Amino acid sequence: MKNLFCFLALSLILTSPIPLQAQDPALAYRLQEGDSYYIAFDLQQTTHSESLDSEEISFYNLVRVEYLVDSVDLDGHYHMSLRYRDLLISMLAPRMEIEINSASGKNQMLSEMVDMLEGAVFQLVMSPQGKLLSLNGLEENFKPLADLSVSDTAIHQVILKTLEEAYGPDAYKSLHNLFVWIYPVINPMSNWTNDITYHFNTKAVTMVNRYSFTRSTEEFIVIQGLGMLNSLNEFYETTGMGKVKSAVSGSQTYDFRMDLESGWMIRCVSRQRVKIETTILESSFLPSGLKIPSFTETVFEVSGGKVDSKEVKVKK
Repeated sequence: MKNLFCFLALSLILTSPIPLQAQDPALAYRLQEGDSYYIAFDLQQTTHSESLDSEEISFYNLVRVEYLVDSVDLDGHYHMSLRYRDLLISMLAPRMEIEINSASGKNQMLSEMVDMLEGAVFQLVMSPQGKLLSLNGLEENFKPLADLSVSDTAIHQVILKTLEEAYGPDAYKSLHNLFVWIYPVINPMSNWTNDITYHFNTKAVTMVNRYSFTRSTEEFIVIQGLGMLNSLNEFYETTGMGKVKSAVSGSQTYDFRMDLESGWMIRCVSRQRVKIETTILESSFLPSGLKIPSFTETVFEVSGGKVDSKEVKVKK
C-alpha cells in the first residue's frame, strides 16, 4: 500500500501543470509594416585642444529621424523610408571665428539648407537586430544644397561641410550603429558584442560595443553597454599645422530602455569621451614630433517611440 501511495503521488506531481519561469524576451525588433517610428537625438559636445592656440569648441545637435516601415521581406529585413525633422545645429569656436546657429534665424542660407534637408526622404534596409544593410538616397539629398546659388561661396562651403558632417551618410550610419544596432545576432543571449564603424571628426574608427541584458518589465527591456573606441591605423593628413598623423581612442557608456512589444527605443542616455593625439610630421612653425592631444566629451540624450497616427508619415 505504501508503494502504491508513493507511485500515485509521483504520478500526480509529474502530470500536474508546473508553473514555468518567465522566459527572457526576444532581443530583436518586431516592427509592423505601415507603422512609423521616430528617434530624437540630442547631442551636446565640448572639445578642448592643448595646442598653442587652445580654445574650447562647443557643438550642439538636435535631430529627429522618422522611420516608415515600407515592407518586411521573407528574411525579416525591414525596408524603411526615413526623413529628418526638427533639425537644430549650433557650433561656436570664437578663435576660429566660427559661429553657426540654425535656430537664430540670422543666417538665411543656413535656414534654407536645413529646410531642404528636412523635406527630403532616404531609404534603408536593416536586419531584425538593427544592423544596417543598405542606405540609399541620403548622399543625393545634399546635391541640391551644393548646387544652391549663393553670393558668398566661402560661407556656403562652411555650412555645407558642417551639415554633411552632422547629417550626411557617415553621420547617420554612426548614429544608427550606436543607437539602433544594439541587439545580438543570436537569441537568447544575455551578454554579447557588436563591432561597429563610427565616424568621429570624419575619421572612420572601429568601436567594440559590449552589451548586457539587465532586466525586463511588462513594458520595457533594459540593456546596458560599454563601447571601446580605437583606430587600428593612424590617420595622415595635411592641416593648418602642416603634415600630421593622428590616433583616436575613447570609450562610451549606454543605458537603453527598449519597448517590450516592438523592441524600439524608448530612451537612452549615453556618454562618450574621445582622445585624438596629433603628431606633427612636418610644419613651418611647429617642431616635428610634437604631440598635441585633444579631448572631446559628448552627452547623448536619445528618445524614441511610435509616431502618432495623426502625425504626417514619410511620403515617397
